[in-house]
Amino acid sequence: MILHTMKWIGAAAALAIAAPAGAQTFTLLTGWGPNNPTAYMPADRFKTNVEKASGGKVAFKISGPEAVPPFEQMQPLTSGAFDVLYTHPAYHSKGLAVAAEILSVGTDKLRSSGVWGAIDRFYQTTYNLKLLSLVALGTEGYHCYLRQPLSAQGDWGGRKIRGVATQFGVIKALGGVPVTLPMGDVYTAIEKGVVDGACAPAAVFLGTKHYEVAKYRVEPRFGLLVSLIGINRDRWGKLSKAEQAALLEGGAQTERDTARLGDEILRKDNDKLAGLGVQAVQLPKAKGDLIRSEFTSSNWEFLQKCCGDASNEVRELARKAGLAK
Repeated sequence: MILHTMKWIGAAAALAIAAPAGAQTFTLLTGWGPNNPTAYMPADRFKTNVEKASGGKVAFKISGPEAVPPFEQMQPLTSGAFDVLYTHPAYHSKGLAVAAEILSVGTDKLRSSGVWGAIDRFYQTTYNLKLLSLVALGTEGYHCYLRQPLSAQGDWGGRKIRGVATQFGVIKALGGVPVTLPMGDVYTAIEKGVVDGACAPAAVFLGTKHYEVAKYRVEPRFGLLVSLIGINRDRWGKLSKAEQAALLEGGAQTERDTARLGDEILRKDNDKLAGLGVQAVQLPKAKGDLIRSEFTSSNWEFLQKCCGDASNEVRELARKAGLAK
């Protein structure tokens, strides 16, 4: 672990060398690189928004999964080897921010209901991470896609489908076998038949080029894709009030931007995908309703197992605000 930490510190220090003179520079670690442009976009947008909010007094140097694998990135953030992290909550064992994907109501309501604040407090205590932004990529979330069409029964029974823990309920609901893989390995796994398809954010299907090996995208979509951006709490505590305000303002603006931009990207991408021979296949209504309800119920179970009392607090806050049952 010491060797890993030294490697992360070295990578972060190397990035800081080229910092603009006079700017407070933060190292920002992301789960996705520029080769996945839609997934990477919120990190770049956050960088731009905070730099603008600070009047150029804050700057970022971004490093991606080439520095630290996506499922291992929380530890170097917690330890302070990197300052800021942009990641998906399901990549880490205590993923309370998954609640935002179930509620699918947008971050304005999450903030006013108290849910955003409860998630923030949890991550501060659990991961030494001060929440800055819950970024929803559009107002539509996930889909699944396949090498071969749906079965005659209108499902993917018996097939191996890549997904993260929050999608396992959906995969199993239609008879699939969940397989966990980083996004960077999915293309080759489908191409070689290691898996028969995948579930992932709908808005990154074109950018990842997974359509080249999986020509059938399944509708309806389900859930809401929400990732988080947070800063090491120790670093946060050493900042000036103006620097903290710039980070929070940039985070809130990024939430607004990515919801709008995600929808625009998805509409344009689906038009392009149709021209590339990708077929949109519709589940029978009962099975479409099933995967949507299963996404919600299985993820409340996931949250209860991972986060216990904090999950109960979030659910109760959502209920009082009319956001959940």
